[in-house]
Amino acid sequence: MSDADQTGVDQTGVDQAGKAAPVRRSAKRRRIVKGAWLVMGDGETTIYCVVRDISATGARVKLSETTQIDGRLRLTLSDGETLDAEVVRHVGEEIGIRFTEGDRPSLAPPPGPLEELLRVVMELEIEDVLERLDSLGLSQDEAIAQTAEAMHKAHGDLVALLGNKVGPW
Repeated sequence: MSDADQTGVDQTGVDQAGKAAPVRRSAKRRRIVKGAWLVMGDGETTIYCVVRDISATGARVKLSETTQIDGRLRLTLSDGETLDAEVVRHVGEEIGIRFTEGDRPSLAPPPGPLEELLRVVMELEIEDVLERLDSLGLSQDEAIAQTAEAMHKAHGDLVALLGNKVGPW
């Protein structure tokens, strides 16, 4: 199961039986071959590896040998870029990691339309709108208060739903 994850689905969305399967990643990926180091929590344990592909949200990493790795770590690329991550899958000498901070790796492909939409929605200043309604005394109006509350909830729901679609894995 070299290129397949624990579900038996490989990067192309083909399962072990050769049937089409849903691809769980929606962030665009870039195939690369780049040396890197995995730095474990204490900073004293490092493992050399090769990054096989990378996206805005994660990477597929080939280890030099089968090693038990799990939890949080830092990926340090050979150019010095460092990204906080966590292991989301581990099969043999290959691991999948999800970046845990909001920084976009410099090697990641440019954002797709869905990622760009999520960025725009997240930048909406809903809290500012609610504060302005309150400062103008408009939140005293029952209809405005209910609509503002619904807008706040809808914004949060939309960010969560779009985030799941763009999601890391």
